[in-house]
Order: sequence, then C-alpha cells, then structure tokens
Amino acid sequence: MINVALLQTNIKFCDAEYNHSHVRELIDEAMAADKRPDMIVLPEDWSSGFSDEMFHHMEDFIEPVDGPSVTVLKECAKKHKVWIVGGSIGTQFEDGMRNTTFLINREGEIVGDYSKMHLYSDMDEDVPYLHGTEMNVYETELGKLGFMICYDIRFCELSRTYALRGADAIVVTSNFPNPRVSHWRTLLMARAIENQMFVIACNRVGPSPMGTYCGHSIIIDPWGNVIAEGGDEEEIVTGTVDFNEIQNIRSMIHMFRDRRPESYPNDMLLPNK
Repeated sequence: MINVALLQTNIKFCDAEYNHSHVRELIDEAMAADKRPDMIVLPEDWSSGFSDEMFHHMEDFIEPVDGPSVTVLKECAKKHKVWIVGGSIGTQFEDGMRNTTFLINREGEIVGDYSKMHLYSDMDEDVPYLHGTEMNVYETELGKLGFMICYDIRFCELSRTYALRGADAIVVTSNFPNPRVSHWRTLLMARAIENQMFVIACNRVGPSPMGTYCGHSIIIDPWGNVIAEGGDEEEIVTGTVDFNEIQNIRSMIHMFRDRRPESYPNDMLLPNK
C-alpha cells in the first residue's frame, strides 16, 4: 500500500521565490499528517505558472537541471525521506529547452525524468520547447511509474505504451484550465480503464493571465473508481493505492491477451495530413 499526496496549489505567476516557499510549506504540511505520504506530486510549471506570452521569452524563466526549483525539491525529499514527482519545470538541456518533470527519491537524488511529448501548439508551447521523445517506465520501491504532463492525457498512444511496458501507474502533472474539468476527469478515467492501471494526477488551481485552473486532482484505480479527488480550491489531496489490484482486475477482463495489433492499420503511425 502506497500513500500519495497531491499538492493542488495556487501558483503565483512568475514569482518563483513565493512558489518555492509555499511548496516547502505544503510539503511540510503533507508530511505532518497522520498518514505520511510515500510520494508527493506537484502540478506542471509549479514554480512559475503558465502563459502563452512566456513562450516567446522563455530565457527569462528557464532553469538548468540543477537549478533552484529542482534544488528545492531535492532538499525536501531528503529532509522528509519521501519520493517527489516534481511537477514540471522549464529546463535547459544541452540541445535545447524542454518542459520536464523530475522523479526524486528519498535521498534527494534525481532517478528519472520525463519531458512533455505533446506540446500545445495552439498556445505556442512548441515555440521554445523541444518535444520529449522518451517514454521510460521507472522501476522504484513504490512500483513501476510512467509520466504525462497536461496535454499528454489527450493522446492514448502514450498511456498504452506505458501499459505495454509494464507500468503500474501513470503520474500526471498538469495546468488544466477551466472550463474543461469534464475533459480532465473523463480523459483520466479513460486512461485508467483502457489500460487497467492506476492514474495519479495533480492539477493546479487559481488564476493566471490566461484564466483560471480547475483543480480536481484525482487518484483513479484500474477499474475507473475514484479513490480521492480534490475540489477547485487549494488543498492537499491524499489517497492510498495498492498495485496488487492491477492483476486482480486484469484476470477478470483479459484485454491485453485479446489485443490484435497485427490487424491495426499502419497508417495510425503516419504523420497528420
């Protein structure tokens, strides 16, 4: 059994100092609970917020891999001996900038990362950022984890790849806006049900220059049942998952045995026309 805490935080736009301090406070609060979490998850862009205007001067917000936002998370993970899925941070790599989440272990070490694969071109997210290309499943003491960031949840190919590679859960970090909360909940439930796996998703709340964010951070089991869900205000959403349930559910509906990949059309893999 694994205890999870989702930090459904109100991010202060372009104020990293405030956001760093506030996240430290929320992590301290989560760890002081009677049921201490084994894993803490943050939202996308937790240290800066999100705006299409930012994408045309990301050099003002980008951080190196060992920058201040990652350092805050590493320090908190080591202090509390807790796993942290570090939301996402605009990160500078040798070949360019990416929107990246970091998996940090109890010793404060980065043991995995995922860069957002599907960038939201309608808001120019693909102007500064390179598309992520890696779909790694990380085997941890908690279980086997794959990652998505926000817009990724609309692409079933990514979640199916994780399932076929043995993931127990997809951990989602997001800035998902109003008024699309119904999309958020429906897509996440679909990803859980169609892959018979857990979905653990942390979304932000509050205003930004672009509007407001819908919250409803959520933990869903492989049957599509909601284990825990937040509202539309800042809160820490907690729940417990048992990855042993996956095999029980898969033994009832043998979906993976009944797949017919040899019959699926090759043009599913072709570029959009």
